[in-house]
Amino acid sequence: MRTTTRMQVIIALALVVALGLPALAHAERGQGGAALRSLGTTVAAQGQPVDNLRNRIANVLRARKARFDEAVRVLERKQARLETLASKVESLGADVSQVRALIDQSRQLLQQAREREQVCVQTLQGIADLPNRAERRAAFRQARSEGREAVALLKQSRIKLREGAHELRRIATTLVGNAEGESEAETD
Repeated sequence: MRTTTRMQVIIALALVVALGLPALAHAERGQGGAALRSLGTTVAAQGQPVDNLRNRIANVLRARKARFDEAVRVLERKQARLETLASKVESLGADVSQVRALIDQSRQLLQQAREREQVCVQTLQGIADLPNRAERRAAFRQARSEGREAVALLKQSRIKLREGAHELRRIATTLVGNAEGESEAETD
């Protein structure tokens, strides 16, 4: 127990000495403590928060890009798959023009989502360069709004694709039902 207390005292003294020596060295060179403190505060007020803000924005953008790109990749893969299935059903003689129209609408919404996301990213990247806090807040609100709209457009694109899949399923079911009805009529 005594060893732990002694060790804590030694560490505390070492910290006091380590923190005190640089201040003494500056004081010996003729710089006053007040001038040093004001310089440190000014540098911290001007450089550090802006750098921290840039780092935070970069982290947010990196995470957002990963999520957005993954959602786009999945959506594009599903669009291609539905297009392939529509071609197969069409080759069996069904009219899939409504399905293709829904796939096209999904692609258009996806493109709009990409454009909104790009505006969001550009706005976020410019926030740190704005001169005052009020402008930064306004730009952040705008970026957040653009980002939410991009996500909403992604959801709408996904919904259109889902509607296309349901429509294709309905067409395929009708096609299979007609084929079974014809085969039963031939056997009678």
